[in-house]
Amino acid sequence: MIKKLIVPVLLLCCNIITAQQKIISNIIKNSLVTADLYTIAHPVTEQSFTLPCDFGKADIHLPEVAVDLESVQVTAIDLVFTDYPAADPLIKLNTARLQNLFAKYPQLATDTAIEWKLVRQTGGAARAAAIHLFHGFVFYYRPLQNAATMRSDIMKLKDLLTPTPVAAVKRNGFVIGDTTLLRTQYEIEEYTTVLKLPVADALAFLDIDKKEKITYKNFDSLFVYLKPGGDSTVKMEMKAPPDSTIIKVFERMGWNKMLVVADVTASMYPYSGQLLLWLKLHEDERRINGFVFFNDGDDKDDDKKVVGNTGGIYATSSSVFEMVEQLVFKTMSNGNGGNIPENNLEALLKGLQTCNDCRQVVMIADNAATVNDMALLEQVHQPVHIILCGVHDAINTNYLDIARFTGGSVHTAEEDIQQLVGIKEGEKVLIHGHSYRIKNGRFVKD
Repeated sequence: MIKKLIVPVLLLCCNIITAQQKIISNIIKNSLVTADLYTIAHPVTEQSFTLPCDFGKADIHLPEVAVDLESVQVTAIDLVFTDYPAADPLIKLNTARLQNLFAKYPQLATDTAIEWKLVRQTGGAARAAAIHLFHGFVFYYRPLQNAATMRSDIMKLKDLLTPTPVAAVKRNGFVIGDTTLLRTQYEIEEYTTVLKLPVADALAFLDIDKKEKITYKNFDSLFVYLKPGGDSTVKMEMKAPPDSTIIKVFERMGWNKMLVVADVTASMYPYSGQLLLWLKLHEDERRINGFVFFNDGDDKDDDKKVVGNTGGIYATSSSVFEMVEQLVFKTMSNGNGGNIPENNLEALLKGLQTCNDCRQVVMIADNAATVNDMALLEQVHQPVHIILCGVHDAINTNYLDIARFTGGSVHTAEEDIQQLVGIKEGEKVLIHGHSYRIKNGRFVKD
């Protein structure tokens, strides 16, 4: 009986070791990048911590107070080393470091959602310089969603949307488009400064609500008349968002008659805040005809979620800021976290059913969350433009697949990735600094 048990256990151990060897080999061969000096940088939704190694050594120094990896989603891990000696690829050393890491945290070797990088610091080509640089692992992570993190992120979103008082000096003056009416309607002798500015600049100069542009729609420019001095005043200003991905993409692309389908799970609060701030600034333009917000099933247990019928989806055809804001908070509050993959396509299809006059379909998605209902993709027959939030480095291939299949596009804070539909089977393409190819009709990262 004991002999019968030993054989399966040995086979299991061998399989685990083999799997770890494969991931180590893949990291060593395919994940190498160079940098002069390594700097820690991550999206606003992430945090980081380090596990240092001594120069030239494979042992890992564990911190006294470590992050509990069971309570977080690890999004990326960088193994950082130096360029000394420059002629040595240091494969043996880095292999040993990875083996030690997996010995301590074996679950990392099987987590396919983690993005790995091997970072060689070229600023350490000389031993004297290399010995003082960082060596070891940098973990990027964010807390797993639960009721507590959801409540915390809702409070952060509310704070982001609360205006703050700002002291300012209000210029004493007025704008006018036609000088022939001045002397009959105004006493202008006291005015000592006259400026001629484009309409928008003139209104901004005197802090006049830009909605007044409609009053001067027939003018290219306005005359600004100023009295000496100014009045101290206090005005309320919205806080600048910690990230501006959505605002940048909306301004670059200029979409109109939009259906906006947005992941508003708690971890996405900085981006939900951006969307609401943008809406507040552009409310009168009515560029969005419909909103759909989703939280992946409200408080439904993961094992009860059915593809195409997961739920947690809330829609409105209103573009009134207060109503949209209320729906965002309702959607967030009704979610309880659950698993990381989201029901993006179920939410998208519901939006397409409810917004017949929408011309541009825009999905606001979490790059760190895979799409759990890709089986529904064949039901989507309209181009989908995806704004990806929280991009650490590589692009989640689910969103490249959605854009390619529908003839849409993918957008990050810095880049607009378009014309994906023309990429053929087996063809390689460079996207956001990484090489991808089409295999069996889907994107895979090389």
